[in-house]
Amino acid sequence: MIDPTKLPRVRDKFGNCVALYPHSALRTNTIFEVAKSRGWHTAWADKHPAYDLVNGPSGTGVDDLYTPEITNVGGLDNTHSVVCTAGNDLKKVHAIINEIRGLTHEGKPGPGVPVIFGMNFQAVSVGQKLVKDNFDNSCVSDTDPIINQQPGGYTDGSGTPSAVLAYGLQQTDAALASMITALKNQGLYDSTLFIVTAKHGQSPINPAKINKPGHFADLVAALPDASTNPAAIAIANANNCSTGSCGFVQDDDIALIWLQGQNATGQQVTDYLNTNAVPLFIDEVMGGVELTLKFNDPAGDSRTPDVIVQPQYGVTYTASTHKNAEHGGFSYGDTNVGLIVSNPAFKSSVLKTLVSSAQVAPSILHALGVSPSALKSVQVEKTEVLPALP
Repeated sequence: MIDPTKLPRVRDKFGNCVALYPHSALRTNTIFEVAKSRGWHTAWADKHPAYDLVNGPSGTGVDDLYTPEITNVGGLDNTHSVVCTAGNDLKKVHAIINEIRGLTHEGKPGPGVPVIFGMNFQAVSVGQKLVKDNFDNSCVSDTDPIINQQPGGYTDGSGTPSAVLAYGLQQTDAALASMITALKNQGLYDSTLFIVTAKHGQSPINPAKINKPGHFADLVAALPDASTNPAAIAIANANNCSTGSCGFVQDDDIALIWLQGQNATGQQVTDYLNTNAVPLFIDEVMGGVELTLKFNDPAGDSRTPDVIVQPQYGVTYTASTHKNAEHGGFSYGDTNVGLIVSNPAFKSSVLKTLVSSAQVAPSILHALGVSPSALKSVQVEKTEVLPALP
């Protein structure tokens, strides 16, 4: 459950100071809201209560939302172990199978099988990232010597999985198989469009490329002119800001920099970072005109960073000893993910046409006989349905 007293505060359209729920932060509707507008039943399961955001701006898009917290359950962080992560995934798998049977996620009498439903898996992501499985021995059920305390991720640049990652893949594969079995048992398999994809990949795949030089703002602070250059000072102030509109620096395998209230422009910071690209492990800096070609102008939209830094491939701006990969950036490893669309009526084929995961949502509506333009984002971005779908 979300504690509203812990949420940030905003003013609503009436000028009242209210809690900002995740769903309220969205500026566009979701496929769940489109389904609800047609009187259909919806469900979703995910890893954090913050995935309330799938409800959409209305806050009511998902009838049966199940979000068993993965990272802080009585002090336990499941993501320290691929076994405990797979165990958390299994809770959601059971929820989906209950919903396939027409029940609620808890197994209580429900309104029938949802028209749109699904879940998020984390075992593969955790298996990709862990330096060492169950490194702190916090997962008491993680006792298999083949994976316990063993290295995670990939063993080479060809993507050969370690035993830890292979376990995550196997558990996820078995979970998907159990859903297919449940659909067949309920006579729903032939009429169900089954989609498997990912929100992100991980970078780097090749363990030889791993480089964790420390947090981005700390690297900037170590530059010779960091105490005198206005751009460096602006980054330092943004990084040290705890409240107010003085800025923020968010980093992992990308660095996002907000400079609100600073005495340096986004272009000045961009130029400074490009000058120091080598010691900062930078591949590309997006700021000024280049930034606004892809995103809203930060001068009029506070959600857009003033500067975006894409590091060299394999660099994660962290000093963490627990993870060897991360996501969020624009690299090939981050953005190139698998996408499977399956139904017994489809002929098996592999399409090499470039597609985007953003096409999944309009494709789901298309399959349901609903115009994809019911999604506001489709209206704005002209997102097409995935190719070769009937």
